[in-house]
Amino acid sequence: MLPRMTSLNRLLPGLAAPLLVAAGLVLLRSAPFVFVAYHLLLCLLVPLLQARRSGLGFAAHARALGLNRRGLQAGLLLGLGSALVPPLAFAFAPSLFPDVERLRAALAGWGLPPAAPALFLFFMAVFNGPSEELFWRGWLLRGPVPGPPARVALALLFTSYHVLTIGRLAPTPAAAALLVAGTLLGALAWTWMRARWQSVWPALCSHTGITCGYLYVCARLLAET
Repeated sequence: MLPRMTSLNRLLPGLAAPLLVAAGLVLLRSAPFVFVAYHLLLCLLVPLLQARRSGLGFAAHARALGLNRRGLQAGLLLGLGSALVPPLAFAFAPSLFPDVERLRAALAGWGLPPAAPALFLFFMAVFNGPSEELFWRGWLLRGPVPGPPARVALALLFTSYHVLTIGRLAPTPAAAALLVAGTLLGALAWTWMRARWQSVWPALCSHTGITCGYLYVCARLLAET
């Protein structure tokens, strides 16, 4: 039986996410710490351990996260469409993206050596979107759908730590503000998708698609030098 999720049960883990990311990127200057503490432990392991503590098997846990066939087809289409957004944005508004020097400086500032960008881009493409969506829209939005205040609060928490990465990568304050606003709109859209299809697949595929599209642009920039 699924444990009842209150707004506090949702917001406390949501508060832990920006704290871990801030500790990793600002205090420790270590993206690998963020990958382990946030993506692996908080986003994936904590929900699984909580499910086991509640007596749920792996299959029941996956269903609670929204990993069902419902919404899978829509998710694949949304993922493909989302992947095109960053390359198109780069084609028409390259000023929203970092130049190669800024990108390399950001990666180095997060503890990634010059030989690491390819591994970093691969990890982000494969794990970032799925792990975040399984946590934010899968686990935190499972069970009874929370009211609008809780949904907006979770979207704001999700957006909050992206300010750290966007602030390092965006070339101007105007570009940073636009990208932060886009992140918040994306979080609200993915929250709506979770409720609309009663499945995490549309949000997961859309998030993964837009991440891959952005990383494709970054890979092109890094390949120029």
